[in-house]
Amino acid sequence: MRKFLVFLAATLAFASCQEDKPDNLEPQLYIGTATDITRTEATLAGNIVTQGGTPMPELRFVYGKQNDMSLVSQSVEADGKGHVSVRLTGLEADTPYSFYLQCSNGRVTLASDTAAFTTLPNEKPRLYADAATDITRTEATLAGSIVIQDDLPMPELRFVYGPQDEMSLTSPGVEADDEGRVSVRLTGLEAGTSYSFCLKGYYDGENTPLASDTLSFTTLPDELPAMGHPTLVSLGPASAIVNYEILSEGSEPVTETGCYVRKLPSGNATKVQAPSATSFTGPCQLHISGLERNSAYQIQPYATSKAGETKGETLEITTSDAATWDEPGGLAALMGDDLYRFTSLSFDGPMNGDDLRLLRQMMGREADGSATPGQLVRVNLADADIVEGGESYDNAHYAKADVVGQGLFAGCDKLESVTLPNSATTIEKNAFLGCSSLTRLDLPPYVEEVTPSDGCERLAGIHISAANPHYRSEDGVLFTADLSQIVWFPVGKSGDYTMPASVTSLGDYAFQGCHITRFTLPEGLKELGQNVFYGSTVEEVVTPASLRTIPTGTFQGCRQLTTVRLGSGTELVSDYAFGNCPLEHLYVEAVYPPVCNPDAFSTSQGNLFRTCTLYVPANSMDRYKAHPSWGQFEHIMEIE
Repeated sequence: MRKFLVFLAATLAFASCQEDKPDNLEPQLYIGTATDITRTEATLAGNIVTQGGTPMPELRFVYGKQNDMSLVSQSVEADGKGHVSVRLTGLEADTPYSFYLQCSNGRVTLASDTAAFTTLPNEKPRLYADAATDITRTEATLAGSIVIQDDLPMPELRFVYGPQDEMSLTSPGVEADDEGRVSVRLTGLEAGTSYSFCLKGYYDGENTPLASDTLSFTTLPDELPAMGHPTLVSLGPASAIVNYEILSEGSEPVTETGCYVRKLPSGNATKVQAPSATSFTGPCQLHISGLERNSAYQIQPYATSKAGETKGETLEITTSDAATWDEPGGLAALMGDDLYRFTSLSFDGPMNGDDLRLLRQMMGREADGSATPGQLVRVNLADADIVEGGESYDNAHYAKADVVGQGLFAGCDKLESVTLPNSATTIEKNAFLGCSSLTRLDLPPYVEEVTPSDGCERLAGIHISAANPHYRSEDGVLFTADLSQIVWFPVGKSGDYTMPASVTSLGDYAFQGCHITRFTLPEGLKELGQNVFYGSTVEEVVTPASLRTIPTGTFQGCRQLTTVRLGSGTELVSDYAFGNCPLEHLYVEAVYPPVCNPDAFSTSQGNLFRTCTLYVPANSMDRYKAHPSWGQFEHIMEIE
């Protein structure tokens, strides 16, 4: 057919040449090579050469599979040099095509030679596996991706995995997202085991699936619980309270914890289990009873989970001798003629008012405050319980359950150390009034309310279990649990004292009569109580910029106080703030002179305005000198 068209075109061209002028010669067509060939597209190009005044004919490319060139492109326009091209789309992959350039001017149809090309074949999808993530003892997340040509069907995707090289396990089918990403969470893995895995794709009817490279991961091993050091909270003649901490449960929840208790030198270990709890992590406290007096024991905490058992470090204790009785009021019959014999003793029994009255006698005081031959100076009441009933222990107060009552130890000026009952929840005001020899006080581990006592001149340390939720002891000082307020400062402490940065307020008379030489108050302190340093032996005090008010009588009666440094935030100095102080140096860092109450500098110690030098900021000298109160100081100098 094509040869016939060519012959016809030549015949017509010859006839035309006979009739037409030379400027109407037929054009010549040339075909180029197909370029930019893909699976479904190709660019065809050619050239037309016109002669004389021949108009440009309509141009198209004719193409098709093999010799069946039944497809025609859209019309194409020749550029100034006669070049034409077209981008074919919708071709079939991996298929040979033939094509030529065709033109028509209404009289004749001309064609170029025929050329051929073959589209690129389809590519198989490519699979990729990523490194496993979120690996635990029994689980891991596998992820990967698929790169697939748009017109290809998506294969069924699964991860194949297994220990080492035995990849006999298959995940559920996974769906690829719009970007070809897939992932799956594996469960039921074995701890401490190496696994290999790859991503595979399956097409129906194909025996060999597509596969990514093979990667590997190792699950985490089983971990036993981790334990902290055990500490002794309280020790009685027949019992002990031990603190320990489960730092972490390990790989499995802790199902049981407690302590192994072994009597030395070679006794069998007995397991004392802690009560069941929702969670055993964190601090644990265990009460161990049934111990023998005057005996040595090893106590070793443990924690058990499905992964195994962890034993902590060993704590060694020795119980002491003790007075033990079963009924309230039974202490007198037990002690008999030995009432004034002991200097150190532990007690194990219920104590009513009669027992407490007898205890006072053993410590050297009758109920009316008169002296007795008693010489008991070290008292351990850890295993005792204060109960209601009996007579008044001091002719004024009666025993209340779990209360260390007002005046209970009052006047016992030989008493050196006391461990209070573990069961006590309240320490009333002045329970230790006038205990001038008391140096150490151990508060109950579960106490909820503590009020200080006066007259404990040698008290240097107040101690409480770290597990107590209400109070905390730091360096022998009793604070609220959050360390924001001092509850009881032992006045027997000496030297310099710097408060924790967490303290924000101090109560009235907080340091009354204390023996600290130099106080440095924390920067966050915002409030002082009245007479906070009353009668103390302090020599120097530094207040922070956060403190606004110096309350009434703050330093009153501090007969050794020579230097005070008031922070830059000071705004008010109240009455008698420096009463009876031999103050020599007063530093005020406030740029503007603080307000002074009328009796702020009143003192019977002498004329403070004459004997004390005032130091102020260099740029505030004139303000202080002009102030009606501060200006009365005869010696005002700049702070260097």
